[in-house]
Amino acid sequence: MTQVMHHVILFLSAFSCVFCNTDDIGISVTPSLDAGPINWKQTITITCTWTPGKFKFADILVGAESIFNHPVYADIVNLEDPEARLYFTQDPDVGTAELIIKDITKEDESQYTCSVSRIGPGGSVTLEVLEPPTAGVTGLTATPDFTSVHLTWEAVEGATNYNVAWRAAGTEAWTDVDVAGTEHTFEGLNVASDYEAKATASNPAGIRDGIEPAETTFTTKDNQTCIVDLCSNKTYAYATQHLNCCDSRPPHPVGGLNVHEADYNATTITLSWELQDNIDENRIITGITAAAVKEGAAEGDPAVVIDPQELGADATSVTFELPGAGDYVFTITTNNDFSAGVETSMTEIHTVKETTDPPTPEPTTPEPTKKPTTEPKKEPTTAAKEEPEVEIDIGDGGETIVCGDTRAIQPLPNTQAILKCTKHDDSAINPADIVWSFQAGDADAVEQTQIIASEIGEVANDNKSSILTIKNVDANSVGFWKCRHGDGDTREFCTYSVELTGAATGENSGTALVCSGTVILAALIASLLH
Repeated sequence: MTQVMHHVILFLSAFSCVFCNTDDIGISVTPSLDAGPINWKQTITITCTWTPGKFKFADILVGAESIFNHPVYADIVNLEDPEARLYFTQDPDVGTAELIIKDITKEDESQYTCSVSRIGPGGSVTLEVLEPPTAGVTGLTATPDFTSVHLTWEAVEGATNYNVAWRAAGTEAWTDVDVAGTEHTFEGLNVASDYEAKATASNPAGIRDGIEPAETTFTTKDNQTCIVDLCSNKTYAYATQHLNCCDSRPPHPVGGLNVHEADYNATTITLSWELQDNIDENRIITGITAAAVKEGAAEGDPAVVIDPQELGADATSVTFELPGAGDYVFTITTNNDFSAGVETSMTEIHTVKETTDPPTPEPTTPEPTKKPTTEPKKEPTTAAKEEPEVEIDIGDGGETIVCGDTRAIQPLPNTQAILKCTKHDDSAINPADIVWSFQAGDADAVEQTQIIASEIGEVANDNKSSILTIKNVDANSVGFWKCRHGDGDTREFCTYSVELTGAATGENSGTALVCSGTVILAALIASLLH
C-alpha cells in the first residue's frame, strides 16, 4: 500500500456511518491462540476479513494506534517488504488484509484490532508471548553409586522442563531424558568409571540463545577391590553389596559379657556386653538375640526356656525377669545374613539363691609377718625367639596360621590382591628380612625369587611391613606367592601359606585379600580361558 492510499484510508475512516455494522469485520491469528501464548521467535499472521465495497480499506490498530503511525512498526510496514520483520498487505476487492510478524517477542504483546473505512474498528485479539527461561541451571550435583548416578539441581524460574544427560568421559554421544522435576537417576552405568553429566532448563518456547547447560563429572563406585589384612584381622571394603565380598562374613560373638544383679537373690537380671571386635573389622550385625534357660533342679527335670528377646544391631545390654531361684544359662547371639551354621554366641551362667540373706563371710586370720628373704641371684638367660603367627580372616570367623600352614580362599577374576607381610610383634623391619617369591604350578615346583620386575606384581616397603600388589588376578598370576619372615643369617625363614582357589562359574565364594604368607592363585582358570 502506498503512502497516498494510507492517507486515503485515514481520511475515509474519519467519516462515521450510521448504517455501518462492525460485526461484518472478522479477525483471526495463525497459529491459533486457543492453545495459549504464542511461543517466542515464531511467525504469526493476523488476518482481517470484511464484506468488500466501494472505498472500504483496512487498517490494523496496535492498541489505539494505527500500524501506519506506530512508533516502532510504521517505518517497517511502510517499506512494503515481504522479507521485513513486519509486512502488511490487503485486497479490498476481496475484503481481506494480513499483518505478518516474524520472530515475535514479548515486545510484540498488545491488542490488535481490525479497522475498515466506512465501517470502523471491528474484531480484536490480544497477543501473549511465551519466552524461554532467562537463566540456566545451577547447583547440578551428582551422587554416584556402583552402576547408577542420582542428579539434582536448583529450580529455574519460568522452566517447565529440564533436559538431563550423561556420557562416558571422552566420548561424544549423550544419553538424555526430559523431566519436569529437579532430580533424576540414571541406571545401567559401569562400575569404577568416569562420566560427565549436564542439565538444561527450557519451556515450550525452547532454550534461550547463549545460555549454556550446567555440567559436572563423577566416578561410579569400585566393586572390584576388597582387602582383608590377615596380619591385623582388619577389613577394608569398597563394594560389599555387589560382590558379596568383604561383608559376606558372619559377625564375631559379643565381648565382655557380664551379669549384673541389684541384690543377692535378685530375679531381675541385666546383662551387658561390647561389640568392639565387630566394629574394628567392619563386620555387619543385623540383630542380636538374647536367650535365657533355667536348668532343671534335679537330674531329669526339664529345663525352663524363658522367652528370648530380639534386639537391635547396636544393642549392648538386656534385662530378664526370671521366675525364681535356680541356675540360669544366658546366651547372647550376633546375627547377619551369613551367620547360619557359624558359632556367633557367647554364654554366661548365673545362680539366683533361694535365701534372702547374703552369706556371712568367714573371718580371716592375718598371716604372721615374715622377714624378707634374699633370693639367690639368677644368671641372665636369653629368651627363645617365638615363631610369629599370622591371623587370617576370610569370612569364616577367623583362624590363625603358623609357620608352614596353608589356608584356601576363593577370589574373583580380574580383582586386585594386596599381600602384606608384617612382623608379628609390629617392630621395625629390614626389607632384606622379608622375602617374596613365586612358584608356578603345584607346591613342589621350583621357586622363582625374581618376581619384582615382572608385570604380575610390584612391592613397596616401609619400616613396618612389605606390601606386594598383584595387579590383576588372572591365569598369569596362578601359582604360589610366598612371604617369608627371617632375621638375616641368624635364623631360618618361616613361610606362611594361603591358597587361593576359584570356581568356573565365576561366583564369588571368598574374598580378595591382604595376607601374610604364601598365596596359591588358582583363580577361576576355567572362566579366564573361555
